[in-house]
Amino acid sequence: MATLGNIDKLILTTKINDKVVDNSTIMDEKTKEAFKNLSKYTRDLLEKEPKMNSNGLNSLKIGLLTYWNESINPDTESFWTELKDNGIDYDRKEPLKFALEKSQFRRVDQGMDARKHWSELKKRKEITDKYSKTEIEKIETIIADDENRRLQILKKCLRKNEIPQTQYLKFGECMAYMSNCGLWDKYFNKEEVQQLYDIWTNFKSK
Repeated sequence: MATLGNIDKLILTTKINDKVVDNSTIMDEKTKEAFKNLSKYTRDLLEKEPKMNSNGLNSLKIGLLTYWNESINPDTESFWTELKDNGIDYDRKEPLKFALEKSQFRRVDQGMDARKHWSELKKRKEITDKYSKTEIEKIETIIADDENRRLQILKKCLRKNEIPQTQYLKFGECMAYMSNCGLWDKYFNKEEVQQLYDIWTNFKSK
């Protein structure tokens, strides 16, 4: 395989981005359009400035890779596998490695990603090749602990019928987690869910 120059690498990456996005069963059409607009914008800039300096190229690369560096889902694994298969050696951030090191996810959206997609991810070759059986089991524990921690925060607020002043942002994250992961029916009845939303709506900072 011929060695690609920096501009050619980035152009090929935009095409891989589009391929993975087109095949995605996770993204809705509006999200797909946004991703493809970004890759088109990147290609257009490279065509207008074929001698773009390294700082400009790096800025475009960072913008294009932000989602693929921060997300935890099958599309993300497909994207990085495609890059590797095409000889593109960009450094990858590893949210799962961070979680293993810190025993928690860095951001709530990563926790939601992991909760929704782990049952599929843990069967993929990219994951089984990269992580040991013990590490895979630890990731499952981290996901379960994250879910339980958020559940307990909501239950406590429900019992007290209020959100502690210091936990407003955390409460919002927990509400988003339950909604995004489809967990309301697992833990709460309709009246409790409504009460939680009422508590949230009526919160007043002091």
